[in-house]
Amino acid sequence: MTGTEQGVRMAVRCWDCGGSTVRSAGQFLVDGRELWWDAERCCPQCGVHLCEQFGPGPVPQDVREALLTAHGPARLRLTGPPASPVAALRAIREGSEASLSRARELLAELTGFGLSGTAVEMAYWRARLAERGVTAEVTVGFGRAYRYVGPPELREAGGPAGPPVRTADEFAAWADARTAEELTEPFTFVIDLGGALRLAPRRSEHVACAGGEPVLSAGEVGFRRSGGGWEVETVSNHSTGYCPEPTSWPAVTAALTRLGLPHPGAFTYAAVFRRCPGCGTTNLVREEHYVCASCDADVPARWNVDPTAEV
Repeated sequence: MTGTEQGVRMAVRCWDCGGSTVRSAGQFLVDGRELWWDAERCCPQCGVHLCEQFGPGPVPQDVREALLTAHGPARLRLTGPPASPVAALRAIREGSEASLSRARELLAELTGFGLSGTAVEMAYWRARLAERGVTAEVTVGFGRAYRYVGPPELREAGGPAGPPVRTADEFAAWADARTAEELTEPFTFVIDLGGALRLAPRRSEHVACAGGEPVLSAGEVGFRRSGGGWEVETVSNHSTGYCPEPTSWPAVTAALTRLGLPHPGAFTYAAVFRRCPGCGTTNLVREEHYVCASCDADVPARWNVDPTAEV
């Protein structure tokens, strides 16, 4: 095994005895340019050890989300306009079998804010671009990515994803398309892995707004007119589907600042979510009372809503 690699451990159910076991999975590059992944399970209760997968190809969605949660996303940006856009498009199409229109969308992301994913995926794309003489850089440190942890049926129900709002002009167009009545209420929002703000009506599910993908933050945001433009009046991390931490604020402020929207400088309401280790209930902690609302057991002081973060 050579090149960049990342691994994660996840608590899963044993296929043999039904007990709790650990699934270890990883994603890595072979020869610096080929994506591979592997996974194995080892049950401490019945002793079964199973090699699940070892080979090339994209990592399964559940493993990818666990990697993003455990390690956070990485971002890839071109170091400058490509000397040959055709060469960049060719590298993208060769590396993903994307259509020409989709390849152009990916190139626009790479040229703009950047393309986000696991660190291994971004290293893969950097290598493929370099083969065509296109230089790019990978950066990390955008905080935790949050997987959807709400009821599975809500995720399966789907729904239209909120369109990404990346520029001040795009936000102005979005606001102009809303009615005065709509603008009196906060909106559902997520910050996607690319750092873009996505918006949907208030009673929309966050997982639908995010297209089912992990997010950097999620909650509700309210806007008001200010002079000739707009500003953020209220913003929270209240999302029972993703349960993001108050520490996800930097991703929110970066997205709002990029849109030129004045904002309060912090969540006007900071929700604190904790999962009860005993009964599994997800709690909204109020007034620093770290006790489960269902069974009165103590809940931990640190964030623990996604079990992947604990294994």
